[in-house]
Amino acid sequence: MESEYSSKVCRILDAGFSLIELMVTIAVLAIIVTIGIPSFQSLFENSRLNRANDDFIAAVNLARSEAITRELPAGGVVVLCERNAAGTACSGDAAWADGLMVLEMDAGGNVLQVIRVWDPVATAAVAAGANGVAFSSDGRANPAVGFAVSVGTDLQNYCLRPTGSIFKGVCP
Repeated sequence: MESEYSSKVCRILDAGFSLIELMVTIAVLAIIVTIGIPSFQSLFENSRLNRANDDFIAAVNLARSEAITRELPAGGVVVLCERNAAGTACSGDAAWADGLMVLEMDAGGNVLQVIRVWDPVATAAVAAGANGVAFSSDGRANPAVGFAVSVGTDLQNYCLRPTGSIFKGVCP
């Protein structure tokens, strides 16, 4: 009986991994992770740039479509601008790094309704040639202006035409 028990114990002890095998596995895993991390950082940067671009295009399209579909008061507009810290009005500067917002304003410049607010994307900035863009009830943009969406060293230029349409590239 004892010999049977001791042979089972020996087989159980022989079934595991040795310390050397575990160390080699960890070393190989560490090398693979070290090689792979820089490519993941590039993936994250591209993801941030795509999100910033998508948010910006969505904001322009929403502002234009809301201006066309809403029954705006005489002289009323739908405005796309950089949001203030509270997210209740435009900030008034052309940096556009604090997030975007679309709001409805009357002819006197009073905010009637905040339509949508976008939080800023980490490490992203939108540089604009104006403090805000107003869309009239026919969808026209005032002023027609260029924008640059950047994340780190990556940059994408957009041009907003007077008709309210937007395209990738520098304004002529």
